[in-house]
Amino acid sequence: MEPGGMGPGRGRFLACACFFTDNLFVARYGLHLRYWGDPEQLRGEFGPALRERGCRTEEDFEAVIQEVEKEVQRRKDLDCHSRERKTIISQNYIPKHPELYMLQDSFLAPEFVETVQYCTSDGADLQGLLNHVESVSADKRIFRLPVFTEEFCQAFIEELENFEQSEMPKGRPNSMNNYGVLLNELGMDEAFITPLRETYLRPISALLYPDCGGGSLDSHKAFVVKYALHEDLDLSSHYDNAEVTLNVSLGKEFTEGHLYFAEFRQDPKPVPHYIEVEHVPRHGLFHRGGQMHGALPIASGERWNLIIWMRSSAVRNLLCPMCNRQPDLVPAEGFGDGFTGSPRDNQPETVDLCSLT
Repeated sequence: MEPGGMGPGRGRFLACACFFTDNLFVARYGLHLRYWGDPEQLRGEFGPALRERGCRTEEDFEAVIQEVEKEVQRRKDLDCHSRERKTIISQNYIPKHPELYMLQDSFLAPEFVETVQYCTSDGADLQGLLNHVESVSADKRIFRLPVFTEEFCQAFIEELENFEQSEMPKGRPNSMNNYGVLLNELGMDEAFITPLRETYLRPISALLYPDCGGGSLDSHKAFVVKYALHEDLDLSSHYDNAEVTLNVSLGKEFTEGHLYFAEFRQDPKPVPHYIEVEHVPRHGLFHRGGQMHGALPIASGERWNLIIWMRSSAVRNLLCPMCNRQPDLVPAEGFGDGFTGSPRDNQPETVDLCSLT
């Protein structure tokens, strides 16, 4: 069954229509833009920032418009193409480690299991939890603890490399990363990521981030990103479409590529205060989705990270974290962007192009 128990196709989770207009990333200028289909709107709103970063000629600006419109179209086609890829993968891909597709306690670090046991015990509180996790930054509320065993991480990377080297169709993890794997398309959502979130990650998040919906995380987006020379080297500053994020360093051998964190997006400072955080193999970093962050360039080797964006419909139904407006709900595939409710009343009837092919 698909997320929400609704069977294949569209379920009870929805997206905000701002997905098609806001946070459109233009890599060459390192900017997230808003585009309503009018080039003059984009020029008026973002022209100065683009010029500061080198977009100075009309040809440069036209290239930005073309890139943004291409990204908008990609997003409009995303659900259809993702469903097509998932079907092809499920019917044709032969896993190297099929046992990894169902979560087992043996995959988890003993310290992680012990931490979850504490979080689900009577009288558990934040102060007690801090005896089980490393506080990387108290003011930024970033915490670290072991999540997986070394054996699992090694086997998981082997599985990801096996998929990467296969002829299966592959989608981008998100608009900022070009290399990696969408775990829902690989078939790891239902029996691996969902129970990991519900049974293990939510109890920890409930104590770390009760004010951010940590106790009501009811959906997610999970993917693996890969950084390597001649591929993605770094990641520009951004915030996640999540209430709580878990970032697990899986391996392999690499140098540099540290993460950096600035302020919470709703509490900007005139001069941001950055901290650098090293990757620790097998360990996961918990942070608020709205914490501004990025990744410095990798210097050698390969780095694989598991990213889980965890979402609370109870929180985001009130305010979309990506556009800071009341969400304009539209139908979506699977977990969508974690919103629940009813799509907007005047939503025009649409035709599912996938069903026509």
